[in-house]
Amino acid sequence: MLSLSTALLMVTLPCLAHAQDTVPPDADELKALEERVTRLETAPAKTFLSQFNPAMGLALDFALLDRDDKADFQFRAAEINLEASVDPFVKGWAIVNGSEGGVEVEEAALETTSLPWNLTVRGGRLFASFGRFPHYHGHELPVIETPNSIDTFVNGESRGEGLEVSYLFPTDFYLSATAGVFDQIGAENDRLDIAVARPFEDFTYLGRLNAGADLGDDHSLELGISEAWTPKRTMVEDATVTGSPFATATRKGTWRALTGLDLTYRYHPSSGGLYKGVVWGTEVFVNNEQRFDPATRLPTDRVRAFSGYSYAWIKLGRRWRPGLMGDLTEDLDSARKLTKTYTAFLSCDVTEYQRLRLSFSRREDNVPGTLVSNTIGLQWTGVLGYHVHGFRDR
Repeated sequence: MLSLSTALLMVTLPCLAHAQDTVPPDADELKALEERVTRLETAPAKTFLSQFNPAMGLALDFALLDRDDKADFQFRAAEINLEASVDPFVKGWAIVNGSEGGVEVEEAALETTSLPWNLTVRGGRLFASFGRFPHYHGHELPVIETPNSIDTFVNGESRGEGLEVSYLFPTDFYLSATAGVFDQIGAENDRLDIAVARPFEDFTYLGRLNAGADLGDDHSLELGISEAWTPKRTMVEDATVTGSPFATATRKGTWRALTGLDLTYRYHPSSGGLYKGVVWGTEVFVNNEQRFDPATRLPTDRVRAFSGYSYAWIKLGRRWRPGLMGDLTEDLDSARKLTKTYTAFLSCDVTEYQRLRLSFSRREDNVPGTLVSNTIGLQWTGVLGYHVHGFRDR
């Protein structure tokens, strides 16, 4: 293959010869022309300082909640994100969230982009691939407040610090498997102090299988199975409460298994585009865990508890989306205690980057003497620039 300098010489030599009445150029002229072409080849391309800046965005989320005639205006999030390719093989992102509780790094992770055999590795501080809604940011959910089942069983968003490996199966339908190891899963999980080094048996190990398929032109179905397994947990007796001369440590039989099953059905008529259809989703959790007395830190009982939610919303066009959600959550210490939450909500996408949501929730449990709680909420969310997840209309 000819080099650029040789090709240019072949093009320009006839022109020079014609310009000089067909007199061939001498050696000095050829050398000068070749040096000029070489300088053009090696000259650096003109760039702008902003060319290598990462993509940036900011999500703002506010809510006004009136719970049993007591109102509270909440500054829920000012979530800024940065995302860019590190090199041809890895991309990275970071999400910093400021709220009434302070400022924290929600995510800061790296992910491979070109591994062979359909493999992807990501690691850092990230939302573990457990369940469906547990790894959604708050403003992405279809309701204003996180479902009680997720708050209780996953302890908020599925954030953790660790590593995940995913494999995409070469099948006609979507099928992927994920395995990971984390210090623990749950942004508000306080079972262990993650700042203290500990054996690997105290870590949480994640497995997830996710499948999805189109059922014709208008229907699709997605199914996910998740498991978070923690082999050991160390609890030291509080001798100041029990009065024991020696504080004992409990590790035997302290394993925890959190299982999740999620199912999502979508109906999007081909004639309606992106703005019409129905989404129905259900997620169920099972927690099997040795429980401890919060005062003495002594073991009580091993409890298997269940929880879950189911929701449906309708897309009526470009803006309006009404929906309903029901949530049932058993108490982690006593599965006989059941909390029920029913929510009706109406979302309005004012534009692609601004959304309003109105909701009404009713919460009750089966404990005699407890009062029913009603909450009316108004949420206002806006996105500035490029936000990595924005509004998830799924």
